[in-house]
Amino acid sequence: MQNYHHHQVDLTNCDNEPIHQIGQIQPYGFLFILHKDSLEVEQASKNVQEFLPYPLEDVLGKTLSELVAPGRLEFNPTEPGTYFLSIQGVLFTVHVHLSEEKLILEGEPYVPYPDTEKLRHNSILCQLYDQLNKLDALEPVALAVAHTLREVLQYDRVDITRFDEEWNTDVIAESRSAHLSSFEGHHFPATDIPAPARELLRQKHVRQIPNVNARAVEISPYLNPGTGAPANILRSELRNPSEIHLEYIRNTGVSATISFSIIVKNQLWGVVACHHVEPVFIDVWRRQLCDLMCKTLGNAIAAIQEKRDIAQFNQYKQVEQALVQYADSTLGLSRGLSTQELTLLDLTGGHGAALVLDGEMTMLGVTPPEEQVRQLIKWLSGHVPEGVFATRQLSAHWPEAAPFQEQASGLLALEISRYNQEYLLFFKPEITETRIWAGNPEKPMLGQGLHIHPRKSFEEWVEVIKGKSQPWNVNEVDIAQVLLKDLIAIRLRNQAQDLQTLNEELLLNAEQLRTKNAQLEDFAYIISHNLRSPLANIKSLYQFYVEEPGEETSAYVMDSIKQVSDNIMATLDDLNVILETHLVQQLPQEEVNLEELIQKEKENLAAVLEQTQAQVVQDLQVSSIFMPKLYLESILHNFISNALKYRSPQRQPVITVKSWRTGSTLHLAVQDNGIGMDLDKMGSKLFGLYKVFHRTEHSKGLGLYLTKMQVKALGGTITVDSQPGEGTTFTVHFNQIEYSPEAR
Repeated sequence: MQNYHHHQVDLTNCDNEPIHQIGQIQPYGFLFILHKDSLEVEQASKNVQEFLPYPLEDVLGKTLSELVAPGRLEFNPTEPGTYFLSIQGVLFTVHVHLSEEKLILEGEPYVPYPDTEKLRHNSILCQLYDQLNKLDALEPVALAVAHTLREVLQYDRVDITRFDEEWNTDVIAESRSAHLSSFEGHHFPATDIPAPARELLRQKHVRQIPNVNARAVEISPYLNPGTGAPANILRSELRNPSEIHLEYIRNTGVSATISFSIIVKNQLWGVVACHHVEPVFIDVWRRQLCDLMCKTLGNAIAAIQEKRDIAQFNQYKQVEQALVQYADSTLGLSRGLSTQELTLLDLTGGHGAALVLDGEMTMLGVTPPEEQVRQLIKWLSGHVPEGVFATRQLSAHWPEAAPFQEQASGLLALEISRYNQEYLLFFKPEITETRIWAGNPEKPMLGQGLHIHPRKSFEEWVEVIKGKSQPWNVNEVDIAQVLLKDLIAIRLRNQAQDLQTLNEELLLNAEQLRTKNAQLEDFAYIISHNLRSPLANIKSLYQFYVEEPGEETSAYVMDSIKQVSDNIMATLDDLNVILETHLVQQLPQEEVNLEELIQKEKENLAAVLEQTQAQVVQDLQVSSIFMPKLYLESILHNFISNALKYRSPQRQPVITVKSWRTGSTLHLAVQDNGIGMDLDKMGSKLFGLYKVFHRTEHSKGLGLYLTKMQVKALGGTITVDSQPGEGTTFTVHFNQIEYSPEAR
């Protein structure tokens, strides 16, 4: 169990001093510690008899109602607050609060508050309000409050102090007697107000020591009989200060002090420290009035800061919005933030910036070398929690920064991706700061037993501080976070767009792959189907030679076979060209002469034409077009072959190939006078795979299916006109066909 009596306090451990268990009060009042339900006095200060007509032993164990005259307890003692209490005809001002299930009641002699004094104080307060309303800067506001407080308190010195980020304080305004030296502009180290004292200032806003040399009064018993532990009197009005604090005050040469907390937006912002050379007691009326003025000061500071912060943030926000527009343009993130009229250097007070994305670093302004920045990022990703890291002294966290502290003592780092080590960094250069201390903060005095005591000298001591930058203010940190969120949103949107584009490309590639596979199948059909007729023609020529041998027949057969072979080789060459390109692109467009194409087909089918006495007639209004030759050749071959297969035995076959155009549409038709077909029965199945409608020796059911696929690949359509016993006309329609100049 912690016990203040067993705790030796000096500067090495004052941050852990259990001041809430000190067990002593100042002698200008008395203290009761009551059971919160029965109101029985369990502990009391030993000076009770100096204020009440009871010795200490008669007070302990009594209830509050037994000590007060009947009917005179005119307040609810369980409600915290300040009240008036008459005990045996003596009027006291009492302060009541609850602490760890114990009721702390403190009394001090009542001080009258005359109406004239009330009017004077009201007038002072109104004048201060009017004065503050005309001021919009921190230092004049603080100075006005300092002068007013000193007028009310009649103290020798009133200092308005402010905490920095390391809990050192500096005096920003002062009102003092002429015979005292000034502390204005001086700094006091954080050890002057250790952590327990700062917590007390946050909870209890008024604290006075009327006489630093007064003898403390013990609380009896020290241990509470109900809990067996020292009572917690941290928020007591009368609690005696720590001896090390009293020694500190004595070293300043004053006898009385009173302090008021400056609270800004629920945070401890600073302290109003008031000193008087002679002992002096400040009554409750003036304490409350001065507390009200200090609360007004806190509100004024908040208003000034808010006005300044809003103006600065709006300025930063305009820059941030412009940067977001740049980053969201075609310039991309890195170029958009570094190459336009406004850059990252305009966003904060930093003199340098670095953006690391996708392994690439963009640097602007005054920065460390790139290799050092990469080492810094590696350190950040391994040692700094996720989010935001801001410091004005980077070398204190990362000693490797010392060589470049001139360029980058200050760092504001915002993490984009720890995994990818992507960061947005801002740098501030080193500043040489001259700080005036009230005495050397690093030179405590050694006393008896080698305990470290507070310094005795408060004479001006100048320190030149290096290795630090200007601090990062809240607006700089906030706007950098806003920019970071917007950049991440842009990046996620870009990544989503890239992913969508990639998916579309994958779908397109899949479709292209399906097209390639279909084309490869088509080529297999073309090879099988288109070469069958020439090979059959060669076979027929051979049979013709066997049946009618002779020189004339031999010459005709050999000449025909050579022509058919040449055509086969030309077709194979075309196929090889397509296959060598792996069908990555569409089939090559080339100028195709329809007359030559028809002639080639007649040569390939010469034997069949001779055998059937069929005629191939041309009616070409368009003789030359740009189109994949291989497909057009296959389409024409299939139509003419079908016309020969399904010829009528009752008449000479006549096959007419026509071409014409209407607007931008090319029409290519193959008309025959064959057996025809009933489209009502077979129209919907006409172009199906392996669909055969007239059984012949050479019918495979591939030609029309292959033709439809080829026409579709070329963006065309097929129409059919047929009557049983009269013939059939297949017409292909191609839109947006490019014609040769002669055909235009």
